[in-house]
Amino acid sequence: MSSLIIGGGVSGYGAASYLTGMGQKVRLSERAKLSPDEARRFLDLGVELRDGGHHLSHLDGISQVIISPGVPSQHPVLLAARDRGLEVLSEIDLALRNSRARVIAVTGTNGKSTTCAMIGHLLSRLGHEVCVGGNFGDPPTLMLAEGRMKDFLVLELSSYQLEASAQVQAEAAIFTSFSHDHIARHGSLAAYFAAKWRLFSNLPNQSLAIIPEAIYLQAKSLGFSLKSSQHPPLTSVDYLKSLAPPSMEEAQNRLNAGFAVSAVAHLLGRPAAELTPYLADFHGLPHRCERIGYIRGQPVVNDSKSTNVESTLVALASQGGATILLMGGKGKDEPYGPILSERSKIAVLITFGASGGDIAKDLSGAFPIQEFSTLKAAMAQLGGIIGRYQCGVLFSPGCASFDEFRNYEQRGDFFRQAVMPLLDR
Repeated sequence: MSSLIIGGGVSGYGAASYLTGMGQKVRLSERAKLSPDEARRFLDLGVELRDGGHHLSHLDGISQVIISPGVPSQHPVLLAARDRGLEVLSEIDLALRNSRARVIAVTGTNGKSTTCAMIGHLLSRLGHEVCVGGNFGDPPTLMLAEGRMKDFLVLELSSYQLEASAQVQAEAAIFTSFSHDHIARHGSLAAYFAAKWRLFSNLPNQSLAIIPEAIYLQAKSLGFSLKSSQHPPLTSVDYLKSLAPPSMEEAQNRLNAGFAVSAVAHLLGRPAAELTPYLADFHGLPHRCERIGYIRGQPVVNDSKSTNVESTLVALASQGGATILLMGGKGKDEPYGPILSERSKIAVLITFGASGGDIAKDLSGAFPIQEFSTLKAAMAQLGGIIGRYQCGVLFSPGCASFDEFRNYEQRGDFFRQAVMPLLDR
């Protein structure tokens, strides 16, 4: 069999590693011109590289097409592949077709990475071999290629991945949250929701669906439902929050803990409350409400993973008092007015980047605002601003990073490095 992989990112590399390891001929079609180092990774696998643009000729001699999450469903090469009767799989499809792991799948606008990490932590602490991947961590095909697939596979699935995949056969499926995001890709909020709901469209009988009640009601209003033969969904947010260990104070992390405990209890057939203590030593993820130090005894929090307004609201709600809030980057055409519901947690707002002006305009009049063209410019002046306010610092951009950085990790690393000289010793 000869396979064409569309997209040379991490998912494409994972798929290439697995397929070449199985002795298949693999061709890569990549829109951009790969750097020498990026190209070498694929060439070392024996991949035929076609970078610098997608062309229909890349389908010649191909029997199977593997698509990366960033490839839209109406891509001309995909349409041509389907017209030719070729099988089209996502990287997730390819992995699940060839894995015997028991699958727990998590989607949602916010909270899915932390929930996945909590599930992995729980299963490991309970003595089970588990791997966590997908949109968070390594692609599952890479785990297969490297012999790292374990008994349990915890998958974080983005709307892009779900849109491109067949029904994921998960024993437990979780929808953490839903808010305005990725409209440029999906076209509307309803279409974005539909992509997320694909996780629940055909779950196996007796699989557990864990869905906050507001999301479940939204699904019903849009005409989506669960199979009647499926395990009844867990929808009570209050119940889920009660499953968090007492030491976990943040409301969103308590909810994430409830998701994780409920899913693992279902898989292992154990009482949920019995599992809660195993999360007591869970540490949060980098760049997600990560406390990196203190300035004059007040916390400094790196929440670079915040790429939409809802995630910034969650971060603000977790603060013990007023804070210096840094927001900015490349916005997603959503209003910033909802931030005002947490105005008591904002002593001063610092905006930056491509959407900094829009943020300042939407939130003007509620608290002092200082605008900067870039995050780098803002961080150069942060020390002076901190000197005027006796409060903590919350870096929760509420926007994508792509106007100034490659990704939220690079943005968070920059914030951490820039603020380090200001921290208490």
